[in-house]
Amino acid sequence: MSQPVIFDIAYTPYRLKKGSSQADIDKHAKDRAFFDMSGQDNNIYKYMTAEGKIMGEETQKFTMLEYLQKSTGVFNQNGLLSKQEVKEMKKRAQTGEKNIWHGFISFNKENSEKIDTPEKCIDLIKKTFNEFYKDAGFDKDNIDLMCALHLDKPDHLHIHYVFWERAPKIKNKRAAGYKYRAKGKISKDSILKMTERLNAYTINDELDKKRDEVIQSFSKSVAFEKAHFKDLAAKTLKELAKELPKDKPWFYASKEMAPFREKIDKAVDFLLSCDNNAYAAHKSFVKEMDKKEEALKGIMGKYYANQVKEEMQTADLFPNHTDFHGVGTIHTIEKLRWDYRRRLGNIVLKKAKYIQDNTYTYDKKFKRKTNDKFLKRNIAISNKKIKGYMQGLFSAVAKMFMPETNNYRNRLQEIEEEMIAKRKEEEQLISSPQPQQNEKYNRYKFGKGD
Repeated sequence: MSQPVIFDIAYTPYRLKKGSSQADIDKHAKDRAFFDMSGQDNNIYKYMTAEGKIMGEETQKFTMLEYLQKSTGVFNQNGLLSKQEVKEMKKRAQTGEKNIWHGFISFNKENSEKIDTPEKCIDLIKKTFNEFYKDAGFDKDNIDLMCALHLDKPDHLHIHYVFWERAPKIKNKRAAGYKYRAKGKISKDSILKMTERLNAYTINDELDKKRDEVIQSFSKSVAFEKAHFKDLAAKTLKELAKELPKDKPWFYASKEMAPFREKIDKAVDFLLSCDNNAYAAHKSFVKEMDKKEEALKGIMGKYYANQVKEEMQTADLFPNHTDFHGVGTIHTIEKLRWDYRRRLGNIVLKKAKYIQDNTYTYDKKFKRKTNDKFLKRNIAISNKKIKGYMQGLFSAVAKMFMPETNNYRNRLQEIEEEMIAKRKEEEQLISSPQPQQNEKYNRYKFGKGD
C-alpha cells in the first residue's frame, strides 16, 4: 500500500534577493499576485473554490456537495469561513512584507474517505496544524489559514492550503517596531513531523480510543473536579497576592479593595468548591437568602425597602460594624448578604496576604550571575513554604468557612421571625379600634401652651 498521506509545502517571499534576473522577477510578480489573491483573473482563492475542483465528476458519492454549494468553499481549523472573513483575510494577505506559505495534503485511495466531509477536514486541520506551527516556529494565534477540499480526483482527495502571518510580531533589531518573519524555508524536521502526524491520523488506533475514554472518565470524576478547583483557587490567590497593593489596608469593604472584589469572590467560590460539605452548605445558604429576600419584600413592602436603605448606608459608613457589634444588629437580607460576602472575603484576603508576605521578590533589573545560588535558594524556600501553606489551606476549608455559614444562617432565620412578628404587630394596630379622646379636655390641657 502507498503512503497514506503526502504533505507538500512551499513558500512565496515578499520580494526576491538582489541580483535576480528579469525573468525571475516577472515570474515572482505573477506568483505573488496568485498567492496573495491580488490577481483578478487568476489567484489561489479562485483556484481553490473552482467548481470543477471542489465538486468533481462523481460528487454524488460525497456528502460535501450540498454543504459547499451553500458556503465559500474554504475553511480553517475553526470551521467554514464566511464571505466577510475571506474578504478580511484577502486584505491582510496583500498588506505587509510577509511570506506566504502554500501546499497540499493528499490522501491515497484507501484513506480518502477520512476527509470526504467538511467536518472530517476541519477536524484533521485542527488536530495537526497547531503542532506544525509550533514545530516550525510560528505563533499559532498570529496565522491566517485558508483551506479547500478538492473532489475532482475521488481516489485521491486532497486539501489545498495557504497561510501567512496576520501581523508583524518579531522585534526589529535594526529599527523601532516589529517585522514579519524573514525566513521562509521550513525545516525538514518540521515537515517530517507533520507528515508523520498526518499519516498517524489515518491509523485506527484502539489504544488512542481507550486513552480518550479514560481521560474523559477522569475529567468527570470527583477527584479531577477537586484538583481542578484547587488549581483555580491557588492561581487566584497568587494573582491577588501579586496584584493587591502593599501599602493599603486589606479589608474587603475598604474602597481600595473595590476593583478586586470580583476576583476575591471567585477565590471564595474556588476554595469552597474544594470541600463538598462546605460548598453545599454555602450554596444552600445563598439559595435560602434569595428565597427569603423575595418573601420579605412582599410581606413588608415600603417598610422593608426603607430598612434596607438605612442598613446599606450604615454598611457604607461603618463597613466593619458587625465585627464589633455582632450579626444580631443586621435586620435585612441585603445587609446580611453583603456582610456574609465581606466576612468570607476577609478570610481569603488573610490567606493572600500570607502568600504576598512569604513570596521572595527581587529586582529583575539588577544583573546577577546565570547560576546565582543565593537567588535560587531563596526562591526554592519561598515556593516550598507557600506550597505547604496551600496544602494546609485546602484541608481546612470546612473549618474556615462553615462557622461563618452557620452563624449567618441562624441570623437569617431570626430576621425572618422578627419581620413576621413586626408585620403581625402592625396588622394588630390597624385592626384594633383606637380610643377617642375628649375634645374639651384636650383644649383645656394643651390649648394655652399651643
